[in-house]
Amino acid sequence: MLDKLRQDFLEKTTQILILDNTNRVLETDNSLFYIKRDSDITDFHPFFHVISSLFEDKRNEQKFYCVQMEVKGKTCFYDIRTVVDSEKKQIVLFIEDLTDHYKTVHQIKQVRNESIINFNITQELNHELNVQRGFKNKFLANVSHEIRTPLNSILGFLSVLENTSVDREQLDLISIIKESSKNLVSIVDDLLDISKIEAGRLEIKNKRFNFKKFTESLVKTYELQAEEKRLKFVADIGANLPRFLIGDQLRLNQILINLLENALKYTHQGTVMLRVSTNSRNMRRIPVTFEIKDTGIGIPKEHLTTIFESFTQLEKRGLFGGSGLGLSIVKQLTQLMDSDLEVESVEGEGSIFKFTIYMGVSHDQKEEKEVSITRKIDRKSGGAKKKKYRILLGEDIEVNQLLMMRLFADEGSYSLDIAKNGEQVVLFLEKYQYDLVLMDLTMPVMDGYDAALRIRNHTDKKIKKIPIIALTARTTEEEREAAKESGMNAYLTKPVNSEVLFKTIDRLLHRYKNKKTQESVK
Repeated sequence: MLDKLRQDFLEKTTQILILDNTNRVLETDNSLFYIKRDSDITDFHPFFHVISSLFEDKRNEQKFYCVQMEVKGKTCFYDIRTVVDSEKKQIVLFIEDLTDHYKTVHQIKQVRNESIINFNITQELNHELNVQRGFKNKFLANVSHEIRTPLNSILGFLSVLENTSVDREQLDLISIIKESSKNLVSIVDDLLDISKIEAGRLEIKNKRFNFKKFTESLVKTYELQAEEKRLKFVADIGANLPRFLIGDQLRLNQILINLLENALKYTHQGTVMLRVSTNSRNMRRIPVTFEIKDTGIGIPKEHLTTIFESFTQLEKRGLFGGSGLGLSIVKQLTQLMDSDLEVESVEGEGSIFKFTIYMGVSHDQKEEKEVSITRKIDRKSGGAKKKKYRILLGEDIEVNQLLMMRLFADEGSYSLDIAKNGEQVVLFLEKYQYDLVLMDLTMPVMDGYDAALRIRNHTDKKIKKIPIIALTARTTEEEREAAKESGMNAYLTKPVNSEVLFKTIDRLLHRYKNKKTQESVK
């Protein structure tokens, strides 16, 4: 009697299914609703998408409460118990119809269960978005590297070509090619920066810097550019501004360059002005206001709200041409610095861009004493022979090797040897004596990171302490940090600036020489 009653009750309230790990229905008694064998259980209801994830859970049994389903036009509520058979890769579902119970007593559980389902779906979507974002960032970093590598040769050999016997027309053509190449580098940098901002990975790094020198350098640069366009450049830098401030010099420079470049580009007559001021005498933290004003073509009123969007340019006139990212980056960088970028413009009369950043005031306002480094350059002057420093270059791309050989040939203080990969770099250091290593990061056999680690862990003290400069087309902060952790002393990016390159070499050689002198005295 009890067995019959139990069987009748179970047939009316419980359905049993057996599924495989692909959600395929292997068996079902169809006590509550009809599900075809060999069908996909997720086609019956989206809840069952959660089943496949249970095979990865350490718990063999789980229970889901108050699962709502539409069956034959009726809203029903079920408790579902799952039992996983890991060996057979199967899962048994016990679906119990508790519609009356939930409708009268526990309706709130329905909301709870739906929130769990929504949470799982949201987690999956977030995971997909993170995968897509990671792919985009990796793609942009690789594109940057691949573009910068040939540009290094283009810009390098153009600089060499400028110093040969060329006429005025040829110099003008070289200048155009150099400017276009630099614009391409700028576009790649813009893409990387906007990607970092969107991913929330771009950080504002506040450090002490010489604000006076910073503004003086900007003024000199844009005075020359304005002069070339026969424009007047006016600089109004507040006399009450401290010499040393604490802020992110790199990002502030990026903002001002973007705004000044736009102002000069679209001003055909009249004036471009840079005004920097503060209305505070606080000795700890002050608001610094930057204002860029021009008498250029102006911006139509209807476009004032859209010029800051990524990849937005004013149609036909191309008011803010290039990548369409410059003003978007400016806007987002000012926001990261807790500031708002304001713009006023009248078409045909000009524009004003203005923002205020709070910056720390350094306790130490004394000018740093610059260490003068006398470069021992023996150009073709017939002078007395001086010691040549031996430099080892780790570089696998032949055109870059040729460029570096040409750059070093014009310098009288160095001799250059070339290794094609990191393993050769280490072997050359063990076989010959060198004063400094220039290291590309991406090389076959052994990359620059591993080579630097091998050098820093070498048993020979002379090899272990040799200065290493990273010379690479990779520009991300992560790669810069990785180079530092592997023991590199400086990080230079391609396209290489020959002046910066040789100044960095001289600085490290000077420091290395002083250290050796101190150690020998001890």
